[in-house]
Amino acid sequence: MTMTAPNEERRALERNYQFMRSLIKGSSLEWVVVRTNPNCEDRAFEGINAVGLTAYLPMMAECRRSKTRKKQFAVSCLMFPRYLFVGLDVNAGHTCDLVRKCDGVEKILSATLEGAPHRVPMREMLRIVDTACEAEVGRKLVKGQLFSIGDKVMLVAGVGAQLIGEVRSFRQGGELVRVELEAFGRVMNATVPVDKVSLG
Repeated sequence: MTMTAPNEERRALERNYQFMRSLIKGSSLEWVVVRTNPNCEDRAFEGINAVGLTAYLPMMAECRRSKTRKKQFAVSCLMFPRYLFVGLDVNAGHTCDLVRKCDGVEKILSATLEGAPHRVPMREMLRIVDTACEAEVGRKLVKGQLFSIGDKVMLVAGVGAQLIGEVRSFRQGGELVRVELEAFGRVMNATVPVDKVSLG
């Protein structure tokens, strides 16, 4: 069963994930992976932020069941227990030594025996952010597509994929779009989630 956040909370989460994507793509940060001491993810996160570095602790929603009432509820949990990501601005003089001194940090992961820290490529960081967003929000992040009424769009999934149409209206706070499509010699309307269309 997939748990999704309520609409207002979902929009706030989507904005946060959009901001994180923009930060990863638009900055010159080099991302490293930090292993924390057991149960010290929050302590390491706060310590790293306190010294002026950028830290990212991916979260996801998990379904739990109450033992007494047998009700299901969603809680946030760590996507990678004991691991978090730190963005280093080498132009500003940030080094791994600054991270190692933070409370709660056990070590920085390295790919070689010499101990050089493993740098996480930007595409991997973006994939982690997108996966975390999908896990918490319950749907894929729409990556900066802005539609206006009258724009030509293409359906990218579901029935009628690859059909071209024109945006006619929006519903549910911009989460659904009504598209006028021409197919089989006639015009028809389709209301689809925003993440199922792209600018045509």
